[in-house]
Amino acid sequence: MRYFALFVAILGLPTGVFAGILYGIDDANNSLVTFNTSTNAIAVVGSTGVGSGDFGDLTYDSNHGIMYWDAGRGNNSIYTLDLGTGAATLVGATGLTDLFGLAYDTTNNALYGATGSSGGSNFYSIDVSTGAATLIGNSGIYTGGLAYDSTNNTMYEYVAGTGSLYSINLGNGVATLVSSGVGFINDGGITWDPVLGVFFVDDWSDNVYQYNAGFTSRSLLTTYTDPLDGFAYVGSSVPEPSSLLLLTTTLLALGFVARKRIPRR
Repeated sequence: MRYFALFVAILGLPTGVFAGILYGIDDANNSLVTFNTSTNAIAVVGSTGVGSGDFGDLTYDSNHGIMYWDAGRGNNSIYTLDLGTGAATLVGATGLTDLFGLAYDTTNNALYGATGSSGGSNFYSIDVSTGAATLIGNSGIYTGGLAYDSTNNTMYEYVAGTGSLYSINLGNGVATLVSSGVGFINDGGITWDPVLGVFFVDDWSDNVYQYNAGFTSRSLLTTYTDPLDGFAYVGSSVPEPSSLLLLTTTLLALGFVARKRIPRR
């Protein structure tokens, strides 16, 4: 085992680090799509089967393997989504207007939502069994989307339009400015990638951006054919090709060392 650790250290193999898949919503037809962070390609998974709703959000509960979706304006319901087909299953109605942000706190096993100005710019806890919303407090900001960073136990909310980023107090909903942003972002979705240590944002202007951890710089990764909304990171059990190649090389080297250590008779 010590030889494995030695080779990992020498070769710089990222133990436990795997590529993630990002999921979003094609808001033109309410279809679930994936975004590949290695190729920047967007692929359609399938229709949710839900005909109404705009500017909603996605979030993934990695503790229980559940994707939640709020459909947004024109549809005040929460759904779970099948990651293989995109099909939606109704959880229940929130009763909220313009619920534009949704994020799952994996540390405390809690679902949260945030509304735009038409909905009062409020922050809520969401019952995962019924969809019922309970007001926590007023953030005072026009949410574009919510994202939870489990590494720092921090809830983030970005503002549609200005593109600024805030942290949200889970106890009272108060927003604290993190970054004033680096440019316009339309209504969309935001997610934190714990492997790459960056934010990804998609928006209703068809764009996908990557932001640094401080939300002070960004790069445009791709522009899609339809409006996008909601973004959620889902970890993968499959290593990236470069990591897989490095792992294979390491294991072969280990085998060679082990063979050399066998005493000849």
